[in-house]
Amino acid sequence: MTIVLNSRGFKLPRLEKEKFVNLLHLGLDYDRNAGLFSIKSYNNIEKVIETVGVILGDEVVFQQTCIKCGKSFGCKECSYIEVCTTKFLPFSCVCPKCLRGQSFEESLAKF
Repeated sequence: MTIVLNSRGFKLPRLEKEKFVNLLHLGLDYDRNAGLFSIKSYNNIEKVIETVGVILGDEVVFQQTCIKCGKSFGCKECSYIEVCTTKFLPFSCVCPKCLRGQSFEESLAKF
């Protein structure tokens, strides 16, 4: 099974201090009030995905955020998944709804 996380905020089980600090050093942020982790820096994103996957005991992927409408969506919904170089990474992209009737390049050219 694959666990899909929202990069804007996700929960993890209670962590040992060492693992918690490691996640912060890798680029995550923690909102103590909400109890949510979020991505602060993308510099070590592959290591973040690997580490969170080990903590959760499963493969982890992140939802994308549409640069046109702002909604979160999964890469599996996209017809460009086979050629995408950033699939499952928590970067911005164009959702399938906003892509309808336009090529990927045309959608990105507007930004």
